Amino acid sequence: MPDKSLPSLLDRHWAESALAIGAVVIAAASLWIAVATEHTNRQIVAASSWPFLEQYFSDATYTGRKLLTVNVVNAGIGPAKVESVELFWHGKAYRSARELLRDCCGYNPSLSQNPEFIVSTLDGWVMRPGETIHLIWYPYPAGDPGPWKKFNSVLESRQAGAPPQLRICYCSAFNQCWITKGHELNPPRVAACPVPKVVYQ
Repeated sequence: MPDKSLPSLLDRHWAESALAIGAVVIAAASLWIAVATEHTNRQIVAASSWPFLEQYFSDATYTGRKLLTVNVVNAGIGPAKVESVELFWHGKAYRSARELLRDCCGYNPSLSQNPEFIVSTLDGWVMRPGETIHLIWYPYPAGDPGPWKKFNSVLESRQAGAPPQLRICYCSAFNQCWITKGHELNPPRVAACPVPKVVYQ
């Protein structure tokens, strides 16, 4: 007579199959958890190095004189690699702030008119979190104040196309890139920064 205390071959087969299926399910669940955890970790690291560039204008007082500035600040929590900068006014792209001031305000590009007029660029810079760059630094001139007053009016204008607008493409340390027009809370993401037709320099 067969020994009924021993499991049959069929019983052993089902038991082994169940164990194998269980092992596969556990391995799949572990893999899914690992992938989800890795994705979450990447998001956390990316968020902790997120840059955010903003443009703003300022009319302040510096050493007792009125001062107009056009500024870009990195309000994010990570460094911003600035790939390209464009400057527009009424739809026209400008290569320099002096060209803009010549067209908008009758400014003479000669440095002799106002040697304290300072311009800067951002192209190719890495901005630290909290860092501010003054693209235009224009103190009230000792000579003809006409261009300064006109520029002040342009910066305060709420009409379409004025004040001047920046378009900046910048990337994070992980090469996540955005294009901002200076006042966008959620600037669009881009795969890579395009090369502008007219670069602000």
